Amino acid sequence: MGFKLDLGSYQRKAPSNIPNSIEDLICNDNMICRLLNVIYSHDHNDIKSIEVKPLSPGSDIKGNLSDCGRLAIIVKTYGGGRHEYNWFVKIQPEDHLNSDLFTQFNLFENEIEFYQKIVPELEEFVAESNEGSAINFDIPKLIYSEVEKDRAIIILEDLVGAGFKQTKDGNGEKYLTLDAAILAVESVAKIHAASYALQVKKNIDLGHIHPNLEVSGMLWSNDEMASRLTAMKDHYCDILEESKNPDSTILVERFRKTFDSPEKLKEIVTRRVSQNGRSSIHCLQQGDFHFNNLMFRVEADRRTSVKIVDWQMAYTGRAGGDIAYLLMSSINPELYETDEDTIKEKYFDMFNETFYSLIREKKWMN
Repeated sequence: MGFKLDLGSYQRKAPSNIPNSIEDLICNDNMICRLLNVIYSHDHNDIKSIEVKPLSPGSDIKGNLSDCGRLAIIVKTYGGGRHEYNWFVKIQPEDHLNSDLFTQFNLFENEIEFYQKIVPELEEFVAESNEGSAINFDIPKLIYSEVEKDRAIIILEDLVGAGFKQTKDGNGEKYLTLDAAILAVESVAKIHAASYALQVKKNIDLGHIHPNLEVSGMLWSNDEMASRLTAMKDHYCDILEESKNPDSTILVERFRKTFDSPEKLKEIVTRRVSQNGRSSIHCLQQGDFHFNNLMFRVEADRRTSVKIVDWQMAYTGRAGGDIAYLLMSSINPELYETDEDTIKEKYFDMFNETFYSLIREKKWMN
């Protein structure tokens, strides 16, 4: 009677490209070498030296759902070449205050799927449908991503290094000016409309094709996220109470009555992301569309451009979710009172323009 040894478990495990933290990545020369090879095809035998420099944040983004940071990677080769790469790195931490959210909603997997699959799908559809004029999506460029069980890494282009930054209103507050708000809603409207046109034209449901999009939509009905909405509502009402606008008192009462408890907020959110109701337009939503996730840059021709960052909480739901959240979270209450309709009109104009250019139909779909 013979023996057969199973040596499979003794095979050497391939080294991981996912660090435990930003600090771990900075200090891990071997991992940096592997990433440089995978991303830029640098052979480690040709590399003379590598310098990894952490860069100052350059924005108010705190990375509440990830360990993130900006890095400059300087590579010198034996042939005399010098290469510099600027990364914005996001790492899924093993121990985190929001670890239950990661477990329940697969936030990193959701963002990676957004960049690796959903965006290319939308871009291919736009290229096929919109001959002659380009529709560009204002999102960061993905450099690299990988998921390994409960660990993940995402490397994006460094927008701060490219001159993008957050903006503040005329009073120095973390609110958007009217121009910035219009630019933001027009930008997200293109993504909303393209995703809706794709579903209409090809008779598909993005949420069914990408199940993470359906699951992530329920994130805001989570207790922890509902508490964030409650805090935001309270802050908004505090600002309104200090306002000298004669309509502010009525607006405060309306807000407090509409959002009078976390349970009410969760109910509203569940209704907002629900796929029920054929009369509603359902499309891709960023899911966390507020001030901190918008980066602006003034171009050489004085035109301002925008990038929408942080797509961890992207979902498919009723159109209007993103813009409603932006209006509540990132617009000064006084500006909200005077220009709410203007901002909404700019959003719907861009949605219609983009949708019709892709669907090739001259009628509004209710």
